[in-house]
Amino acid sequence: MIAGAGPVGRCAAESAKLLGASCVIVGDMNKERLELVKQAGMETVDLTLDASVAEQIEQILGVPEVDAGVDAVGYEAHGHGDEDYKIENPNAVINDLFDVVRVSGGIGTPGIYTPSDPGGRDENAKHGKLTVDWGKGWLKSFHIQTGMAPIGRYNYQIMQAILRGRISMKTIMNPQVISLDEAPQAYKDFSDGSSKKLIIDPHGMIKNRS
Repeated sequence: MIAGAGPVGRCAAESAKLLGASCVIVGDMNKERLELVKQAGMETVDLTLDASVAEQIEQILGVPEVDAGVDAVGYEAHGHGDEDYKIENPNAVINDLFDVVRVSGGIGTPGIYTPSDPGGRDENAKHGKLTVDWGKGWLKSFHIQTGMAPIGRYNYQIMQAILRGRISMKTIMNPQVISLDEAPQAYKDFSDGSSKKLIIDPHGMIKNRS
């Protein structure tokens, strides 16, 4: 289960496929991003629906749990279902993963969490403190890895996979080359959750823009 269909989540999903995952599920509230991961062959969980994450996973797998989960969202997470998906809730992703990852499963959190967030929804969030169901986490004996991904360790293997066509970056990243004049509108689109990965070409040097 990959929480978040942004660039980090989509790369995590493609990496899971590369490593042999039989089914990759990606959750998000952004319809455009969900459609992109569907086109890449992943299953999806729509966080705008009232059905819980576990219920939607059960519809896909027949059981309400997964072997491993990746938090590719971080402290800017929102709730899900009804109107909650519009409300920031930094506890949401971690607690959802604690709920749906099986006993002794793995959880990775490349999504960013900070020791301070002045714009947090409450005093705890402003100081990087989350309300996490740690009792459930302890009982289920997860293997948890936090922090930035060790990119240097895997950079060579990933580049080889791309060069040999085992990963289609065009499909998963949805790149678009733009001019410098288009950058202000493109940044707004990015801020609004566009699925595109934008490449600014101020001098028109990129010939193949498709």
